[in-house]
Formats: sequence, C-alpha cells, structure tokens
Amino acid sequence: MFNRNAQLCSFLLVLNAAVFCEDTSNLAPVIIEHPLDVVVSRGSPATLNCGAKPSTAKITWYKDGQPVITNKEQVNSHRIVLDTGSLFLLKVNSGKNGKDSDAGAYYCVASNEHGEVKSNEGSLRLAMLREDFRVRPRTVQALGGEMAVLECSPPRGFPEPVVSWRKDDKELRIQDLPRYTLHSDGNLIIDPVDRSDSGTYQCVANNMVGERVSNPARLSVFEKPKFEQEPKDMTVDVGAAVLFDCRVTGDPQPQITWKRKNEPMPVTRAYIAKDNRGLRIERVQPSDEGEYVCYARNPAGTLEASAHLRVQAPPSFQTKPVDQSVPAGGTATFECALVGQPSPAYFWSKEGQQDLLFPSYVSADGRTKVSPTGTLTIEEVRQVDEGAYVCAGMNSAGSSLSKASLKVTTKG
Repeated sequence: MFNRNAQLCSFLLVLNAAVFCEDTSNLAPVIIEHPLDVVVSRGSPATLNCGAKPSTAKITWYKDGQPVITNKEQVNSHRIVLDTGSLFLLKVNSGKNGKDSDAGAYYCVASNEHGEVKSNEGSLRLAMLREDFRVRPRTVQALGGEMAVLECSPPRGFPEPVVSWRKDDKELRIQDLPRYTLHSDGNLIIDPVDRSDSGTYQCVANNMVGERVSNPARLSVFEKPKFEQEPKDMTVDVGAAVLFDCRVTGDPQPQITWKRKNEPMPVTRAYIAKDNRGLRIERVQPSDEGEYVCYARNPAGTLEASAHLRVQAPPSFQTKPVDQSVPAGGTATFECALVGQPSPAYFWSKEGQQDLLFPSYVSADGRTKVSPTGTLTIEEVRQVDEGAYVCAGMNSAGSSLSKASLKVTTKG
C-alpha cells in the first residue's frame, strides 16, 4: 500500500511533470529551527521556536532537562504547543519562591518511528528591574567654571537598565549639550558648569520592565564675587558727604562689609548706602582721612578692594596778626598761624607792594624777616615801614587772609 507522498509522486510522473520528489516519511527527524534565547518581562507572552522535518514528527519540549507540561497534558496550562512545534507561553510566570518559574533552559525533541533528534538549548530569562537605586543623586554645590558631578548608580536589572537624566522635570538631550557627559556608570558630568545649569536633577533607569526615577537632587552653581564697580579714591571738603561706590555680582549674592584700614570707622556718621551700593560718610572730618576697604564674600570666595579718602579744608587762622604801634627804631612783631587740609602755604605782603614774603624771608637790609613758623618781624622800624601787612594762606581747598596795621610813633 502506497503512502500519500508516493501516490503524489506517481501522479506527477504520469503527467510528465519535471519535479523532484523526496519521500521523507521513512526518514529520521531533522531540526530545521532551533529555539533562541528569549528575555521577557513577567506576565508577558513569549514564544520559543522549534521546527523539524518531516512535518509529521512529534515535538516534545523540555525545560531544565524535565518535560514541559503543556496544554496537551493539562488543558488549562498557559504553555501551548503550536502546530508548527513552537512553544507559546501565554503569560510568563515567575513562580513563587523560584518554584514553577518559566525561566530556564529549553530544548525541543522531534521524534518518529525512525528516530529522534534534540535541538540546541535556548534560554528564557525573566527581565527584572529593582526599585532602589544603588547610588542616589545627592545635592551638589559647584563653583562656576569648574566641573560638577551628579552621581547615580541605577537599580539592578536585567537587561542592564539604560540611564538618562532629567532637569526640572524635562528630559536632558545630553547628545545636544557639549558640556554634558553621561558616564558609563550613570554619573552625569558637567564641565565647565555654569549658572544656567542650576536646577533639580533626577536620574532615570529604563529597561523592558519599565522605568525607575530617582529622588530629585539640587545642583547649585556658585559664582565667585566679581566687582561691577570698585571703590575709587575720593577727595572731599570738610563737612561734606562722601560715597564710596562698591558693587559686586556673584551667586549667591555676596555680602558686603566695610572696614577702615588701621583706624576705627567713624561709626556715628558712616553707614551702608541704600541698595547696598557703597559706604557713605556724612559730615566728613579731617580725622576721617585714610584707606577704606570693601570686602565681598559668598560661599564661592572673597574679594576686596580699597580706596583712599582725602579730606581737604580751606586755611583758617589759629592766630591772626594784630595792629601794632611801635616807636621808631623799635621792633614790630606780627604773629600768624594757619591750619588746613592739606597744610596751607602762607606768605606776607604789604598793601601797595607786589613783593611776597615767604617763610625764612630776609630783606636785603636785614631788617625784615619771616620766620619758618610764619612770624613777621621788622626791626629798627622807620616811617617808611608804616602801613597794612597781610598774612595769606592757601591750599587746594581755598584761601584765607588777615591783615594788621603798623603805626610808627616818634619820640616827642
């Protein structure tokens, strides 16, 4: 009795068809498709392929060396052998305490009356992703222009999770950010870091199981204090007000303090101006002259700059000359003392004459002298010496003068 394949070949020969017929019914099975390694998440479907010739061969599945219970043995089983011989798992099970898990090493066996053949093994592994990050991002404070590192080690998982980062709840396209580098261990490196990088960052881990998002971590980028306006040397008159302008930028905003170098600050008259613009001193006194230092400080560093205050006051008389009445042949002495800031230059003159008599002056006849301290002395006075004598002082702040008359009396 001919089998179906033999009958088909005879029929085609009768028709003179140019075909090649192979009768495989009396051959041992051959595996033509082996199961491959599969990774699948729990609860998802999975297929392990197996194909054999002849197609009439019986396919049996084994897991970890033990026969697999399929829908052929147990009607309600989630493991189904398809007509092609492949094993279809409707819903991959992780089992309880590792038991009855679908994960393992699978192979198929094709058999008929002429023999059997075993396929290569293919593993079915369950994808997993733990909840806890091995290293969570932490708050970082960095100095502008330097390198900032936000640490992250993702949760353990299979397949190995892919790490990405978010800033202020938006995904970071690190490939588009030249200063950003994602290290292979998950760390985010920003070099150099800028104020614009400040914000809240989260590390994100993904694989086929799903996504894990870390706690938020704050990156604060500090900038060292930098002068927008340094204080400048100032010259003011006594009694006026002065403002040393000192403006500084930085992040966080630097705190500004003032000190006077080697001297106490005029506390009752000095204060920080509105909007922290600088140091203001009211009703300046000569004793306020000196060097004032502006200090700026924030967590990133300190900065200082100084400026000199020069106080000027116009000359004023400590001692004014007084009128003199001296007998002929006597000696006339006119005292004159001036103070000012800076110290004033002073001289004597006689009204109606252009000659200026400076300290240490001595006349040609030796009778008229001006001492280094400013005292005018006229010896052996004569009638020609009678008149008004003017003591004058001047400095950069102004000038002052005072005069006194000399009257020469005769013996009568």
